[in-house]
Amino acid sequence: MSKYSSQLMADYAQTAQAPIEDAYSLPFAVYKDKDTYDLEMEKIFKNEWVFIVSEQELNQIGDYFAFTLAGEPIVIIRGQDGTVRALSNLCRHRGTMLLDDGFGNVEKSIVCPYHAWTYSDDGAFKGAPFTGSVNVDKQSHCLLQFHLESWHGMLFIHLGEPTSSLKNRLNGIDDYLRHFELPKFKYGYRSDKSEQWDANWKLVMENAMESYHLFKVHKATLETVTPTRQAFDIAGYSEWTLTGGEMKDTSSTLTKWFRGSYPKVFDNYVLISIPPAFVGILTSESLSWVQVLPLNSERCIVRSAGISNVKVSAEDKAEKAFVDAFFAEDKEICERVQRGMGSTLARGGKLVTMEKVVADFHQFLGSRLFNTPVSEFYQAPKAQLFLSESGSDE
Repeated sequence: MSKYSSQLMADYAQTAQAPIEDAYSLPFAVYKDKDTYDLEMEKIFKNEWVFIVSEQELNQIGDYFAFTLAGEPIVIIRGQDGTVRALSNLCRHRGTMLLDDGFGNVEKSIVCPYHAWTYSDDGAFKGAPFTGSVNVDKQSHCLLQFHLESWHGMLFIHLGEPTSSLKNRLNGIDDYLRHFELPKFKYGYRSDKSEQWDANWKLVMENAMESYHLFKVHKATLETVTPTRQAFDIAGYSEWTLTGGEMKDTSSTLTKWFRGSYPKVFDNYVLISIPPAFVGILTSESLSWVQVLPLNSERCIVRSAGISNVKVSAEDKAEKAFVDAFFAEDKEICERVQRGMGSTLARGGKLVTMEKVVADFHQFLGSRLFNTPVSEFYQAPKAQLFLSESGSDE
């Protein structure tokens, strides 16, 4: 057991349930402590809807994305029937990993690289060579299958037995996004931005969801397009939070990456936070996201990708340079913060108004880990812009 366990858990629970008026940073040790990490894996990542990949990234029959979640090797694959499924990526024989991590494509069958046990792309066991007189029952040797649900093509997996659907979890969120017409975002794009960061997963999520740091960390990048002073709350609570910001009106070609055409609501971006692993940036033309999956108590995988309403035929070099730059800035600051989490004498301070989304995230953590009540739903004045029929101020 951790040297801090009981007192740390008590401090974690107390801090995590506070509303923004009383909210402080979480105890530093929860960003390092292995027992805390193990608890989060069991209570959250093995028992909650977790975003993994978009359907649009798995466009062709046989396309798959293999990954590890809370120690479980998993593959999400589009089968011959066009259905996307979440399957265990372990052979039912002796537990060999079947497919390499990352994206790939298989032709009809998944073959174990160890003894060539073979499965169809829907997880059914097809057979094994050289079994002699032993009968291997096909029904009992199929690949495990996990719950998978989609929100506008975003695929969320649940490793346990859900007590509520993803639709219920996200109830109300689409009311604020209807002007952006997410069903039209049919084209997926991947980037080469899948990196290991030396930072706890919570720390990276907190950084991704708040706009308070843009003016300092991203002074030459994001701040030039989405200024900190023009950020605002929209609506949400511990289950999901929408914040936004007005995009700076410049002639820069980089602005086109964020800006669409009118109605007036399109002058704004929307930051969509769905814990534990999804933060998206929505504009009239695209939904780009950052996905955060834990590796251990002080390391995580960070991946970026997105969907769009237009097919991207060639990579925009200016856009890539822009994204690479602010991604590197975030990585540097997150790893810098992580290095401070070993302190046993210092403690974090008060969260400010612009960090309400972080307080919402903390309340999500508290509700899952310690059964504290979820936070109350709130709606900020700016929400009316997104709810109005015209998408303009009324």
